[in-house]
Amino acid sequence: MNASVIANTSLPDAAAEQQKTAVRKRRKKISPVEVVKLVFTYIFLTLLAVIVLLPIVYIVTMSLNAERSLYIDTVFPTQYTFDAFVRLFTTTPYVSWYGNTLIVGAMTAVGELIFVLPTSYALSRLRFKGRKNYLLVFLVLQMFPGTMSMVAYYVLLNMLGLIDTYIGLVIIFSCTAIPGSTFMMKGFLDTIPRSLEEAAMLDGATRMQCVTHIIVPLAMPMVGLIALFGFSAPFGDYMLTSILITDPSKYTLAVGTYLSIFSQSTTDYAMFAAAALLSALPMAVIYMVLQKTIINGLSGATK
Repeated sequence: MNASVIANTSLPDAAAEQQKTAVRKRRKKISPVEVVKLVFTYIFLTLLAVIVLLPIVYIVTMSLNAERSLYIDTVFPTQYTFDAFVRLFTTTPYVSWYGNTLIVGAMTAVGELIFVLPTSYALSRLRFKGRKNYLLVFLVLQMFPGTMSMVAYYVLLNMLGLIDTYIGLVIIFSCTAIPGSTFMMKGFLDTIPRSLEEAAMLDGATRMQCVTHIIVPLAMPMVGLIALFGFSAPFGDYMLTSILITDPSKYTLAVGTYLSIFSQSTTDYAMFAAAALLSALPMAVIYMVLQKTIINGLSGATK
């Protein structure tokens, strides 16, 4: 009995020794070339992080700086103040601009998905005459920059009486994003096995039931990604929105911030930095919360 107990108690120690030996062998197998590659990889990632974080740090310090100029003597100012944020909310209708942007972003996300989902499903699952030409047209449309069509957008919406309306702005944002979003959604749907739909149809399900109960639930990562892209469109667009929206009460964040702050005799860069920082916060939070969904959407469906 004593011998068996001793043997049993020595088993974990023996397993631990074997693991330590395996780790030592793996460490010894690392060549000097691999070490150099690893060092350069970390250096590159560190430089990349600095390049990405430096503008963010600059915007934060500028918004908290007591001076209102564009240039600051030190990276971190000697005096911190929230006066720029106070001026932003007291001297401008910033809350109204924020609400307008959220409304346009939500409507754009919904409108884009309404067109992208059926189009991408048809291109992925159905075989019909002219399908390749349809994909080619979508690809060609992506080559033209949006600035080439601004005059046409204005003339068309003016004929429809949609100037200074959110509907007109949403139509343009949604339609310009449909080709790229359709390609993304089609590529994602191609990774979903057809056998799932075939099995459901053998059990008596219709094609619409397959779409609503199989395709859409599996495609939710890409649906969320496309909705996020559509929602973020009005947050950074100035040129198109400034042409289609001329009513100050309907300004979005980009148009209202630029026209109100830069129209002053002395530009208040601290207040502009505060407005830009607050404008970026919702998108940063959404991306952080939905990062797993975004990764799944870019990597394809889980089979």
